[in-house]
Amino acid sequence: MARRFSIFLLAFILIFPHISYGHEMCLYSGYRINKNNDLTPLNIKGEKKVILITIDDGPSKYSKDITDTLIKHRAKAIFFVNGIHDKANPGRIKEEFDLGFTIGNHTWSHINIKKEQNNDIINKEIDSNTKLITKITGSAPRFFRPPYGVINTYTKDLIKKDNMLFMNWSGSNLDWEANTKDEKIFDANVMGGLHPGEILLIHEHSQTAKYLDKLLTMLEEKGYSFIDPAQITE
Repeated sequence: MARRFSIFLLAFILIFPHISYGHEMCLYSGYRINKNNDLTPLNIKGEKKVILITIDDGPSKYSKDITDTLIKHRAKAIFFVNGIHDKANPGRIKEEFDLGFTIGNHTWSHINIKKEQNNDIINKEIDSNTKLITKITGSAPRFFRPPYGVINTYTKDLIKKDNMLFMNWSGSNLDWEANTKDEKIFDANVMGGLHPGEILLIHEHSQTAKYLDKLLTMLEEKGYSFIDPAQITE
């Protein structure tokens, strides 16, 4: 009996430090979204030189090219989808989810919430998209991004009630502008304002699919890593 207790005690001594270390590391890994739309580590020892990649307005014919590039760089991301595009691109949302990417709510048809006066329409735009995402993935979306980055108090309260985190952005390649078809401008729009904790906005556009691989390589060469959205807790 004494021998068994000694073995148990020895095992506990050997294993406990690893349990503590794992718990400690877990504490370092969480992030919150601050008022500047950047990510801040919850713990002072958390990694600060991180970027969250977010991709809006899918699914699209460029979805697979974008996910292939992200996988190549082992980069997680949030795909903020509009349900209206699902019919023309069937199966894409499910593929993104199955590959380990996070699916966010970007409203059903990309309405300007700030200009919409009818709350019933806002409800339908958000709820319809949530239902589609839940049906496809089996999980309700955790993140909400309003089209054009504009929102009102009613919608903020609504998404909070639906247990979604509001997420804007703090950096972008500005790929909605025609001049970003020039790769140098595309890259400069990101690299010029690059900073730790950045939430990077890109879209499912042709130039993004074409230039994303090189852009991610440039970010890695600057010492940045790509955060997993699961690490964002508040």
